[in-house]
Amino acid sequence: MGKIGVFISRERWVAIVIATVFLGIVFSFLSPAFLQMSNFQAVFVQASVTGIMAVGQTFVIVMAGIDISIGAILFLTASTFAIVMQSTGSYILAFVISIVAACTAGGLNGYLIHKSKMAPMITTLATYNIYRGIAIHITSAQNIPIPREETFLGNGKFLGIPIPLILLVGIFAIGIYLYGQTRFGTYSKAIGNSRQSAKESNLPVATTTVFAYLIGGLTTGIAGVVLLSRTGGLQSGMGIGLDFTVIAAVVLGGTKLSGGTGSVVGSVIGAIFLVLIDNGLNLMNASPYIYDAVRGSVLLVAVIVDRVSAMKQTKALQ
Repeated sequence: MGKIGVFISRERWVAIVIATVFLGIVFSFLSPAFLQMSNFQAVFVQASVTGIMAVGQTFVIVMAGIDISIGAILFLTASTFAIVMQSTGSYILAFVISIVAACTAGGLNGYLIHKSKMAPMITTLATYNIYRGIAIHITSAQNIPIPREETFLGNGKFLGIPIPLILLVGIFAIGIYLYGQTRFGTYSKAIGNSRQSAKESNLPVATTTVFAYLIGGLTTGIAGVVLLSRTGGLQSGMGIGLDFTVIAAVVLGGTKLSGGTGSVVGSVIGAIFLVLIDNGLNLMNASPYIYDAVRGSVLLVAVIVDRVSAMKQTKALQ
């Protein structure tokens, strides 16, 4: 048991894996429909949007940053795609322009945070309103439908596997490589541990910060196109509250809000865990108004555990 405890302590994402399995067992007893293969597929497809965004947000939070504008970036991406698609009829052009818009928005967040020295939460709260305002302006707050034949990224399949799931697996693999096998991943963790020490060590703090937020924008942009394709059109409320869900998934997955330690694996499993909660409550015909309360409670527990862990580490070092 001692070795298992040490492993769980070192690999913090293992805890969310255990919690996810336990939750699945509970829901399987409460609702027989939970164990159906079609339900499992629906869970993974639904988790793909949150999971894709969580991969990018892992790099932001591991640097002791946060981006609460990602819901607005997703809406801006979807709005840009819908407008360009409606105007030109070109799927490729719409995809390229919308992804460029998402990367620009994310990168701008990183640049402003580094240059202004302001708290990431304050900076991204401001850009949240800016990006959402731009999106509402260019769409005139209208719902814009997308032709069914152009929803492949959200509803299509390849060899029987849903495209959103394939995208999630691909981005997940790239995220693991970037985090564990590149200088960017090493620099991100070093900056999260101590930004001042990273500067004194002549690490490229500015470039790494901008690139981390740009990756967050990129993954959010891809998720935006997937979500737009799944819903079949732009909706004015798209992206609202999604930033909270993504950040919750990353924190649940073992990435410390104080930075320095994170897990791409844990972030994706955290996304699946949160979707599993919604799915189980839905199968039990629970009131939809309770969903946010449950998610909030789960996040609160995760944050408390994170703070207690950080305090123990500080005491140990002292």
